[in-house]
Amino acid sequence: MININALKFLFISIFFAPFIVMASESNVAYLAHTNNFWQVWTMNENGENKQQITSSQFDKTHISWYPDGQHLLVNGHQGRLLKLNLHTKKETPVELPIKGTVDAVISPDGQKIAFSLSVAGSRDNNHIWLVDANGKYLKKLTNMNGLQHEPTWTPDGAWIYFLSSTDRQAHDIWRVSVANKSTEQLTVNQLYHFDLAFSPQGDMAFSSNRAGNYDLWLRNAQGKETAITNHEAIDSRPTFSANGREIIFESSRSGVMNIWHKHIDGDVKQLTFETIGARHPVWWQEKVSGND
Repeated sequence: MININALKFLFISIFFAPFIVMASESNVAYLAHTNNFWQVWTMNENGENKQQITSSQFDKTHISWYPDGQHLLVNGHQGRLLKLNLHTKKETPVELPIKGTVDAVISPDGQKIAFSLSVAGSRDNNHIWLVDANGKYLKKLTNMNGLQHEPTWTPDGAWIYFLSSTDRQAHDIWRVSVANKSTEQLTVNQLYHFDLAFSPQGDMAFSSNRAGNYDLWLRNAQGKETAITNHEAIDSRPTFSANGREIIFESSRSGVMNIWHKHIDGDVKQLTFETIGARHPVWWQEKVSGND
């Protein structure tokens, strides 16, 4: 007698498993210099299954995941924004009411975009802005002196952390409330901070030269800060795994910027070996249960 359930399992395994594996493995997106332009690539967390996604003839500068894990918000040179479908590789422009956006990132729920921009035309006077993902309901969140840039969402979407500099001696960490625009300064004149990133559990990683080199630091929910790398090279752009126990980051340890993997308290492994460089990794944070 023919086992119908066994036939169904065989059919799914043969025809659909390759697509399921591809989707689950391509959970790290990054930028690599390819044929004269910075293009979007994907790979898995072990550095395998590398795929070039974009080929349009302009530099990509900043990327962030939509919550579905199937799309990326991509910043392009000269303020272009597009929504990138990873399976079809289609690039759909995202039109905003003002031009010249930088550091644009999609919110954890995929409904809003935060970005940095100066309407005065000076990169030394940028502010943090917020707009719906469809380009409507634009509002300015910060109104401070100096340069406000690199907005980063907290996992719950309630706050946007950013970097602020009123002179050339420090880039401090601030945050602004999405609900009421209230701001709070978290570091004061501790040299340069860059590349903020949050784990789903609420820990924050960043790059700082406060100890002499640009190393990666971890700030937990109680505000305790600990260095998690210690190397003479530049370590930057951390991004967390879904369980918060691992990071992928960019580093100049190989002589040029490439992508590396590290368990928070463990060994470091190089994932990309680009001769010109790879940078800006972002790890899709698929939600996991508290027991994983």
